[in-house]
Amino acid sequence: MMNPSNKSDIVLVVDDSPDALSLIHDTLEAANMEVLVALEGKQALTIARRIRPDIILLDAIMPHMDGFEMCRALKSRSKPSIDTGYFYDRVE
Repeated sequence: MMNPSNKSDIVLVVDDSPDALSLIHDTLEAANMEVLVALEGKQALTIARRIRPDIILLDAIMPHMDGFEMCRALKSRSKPSIDTGYFYDRVE
């Protein structure tokens, strides 16, 4: 678990797919995590400035601001450093 105290871990999930958001939200919530969601990068940056999540899960391919651009924006404003990881929607 990310947070050694009794309070819930805060996870920010960023994806433009409502289906993916719903699946990830429900899974994390079932694990007793506080889940915040954003449908695009700019919205997520606003949330991350106000509430510092323990982890951010973001989609790499999104309209307006993709996950890579969002990650660069977060890294330029954040201390300590942020580790990056991306997930992709499956395209058929």
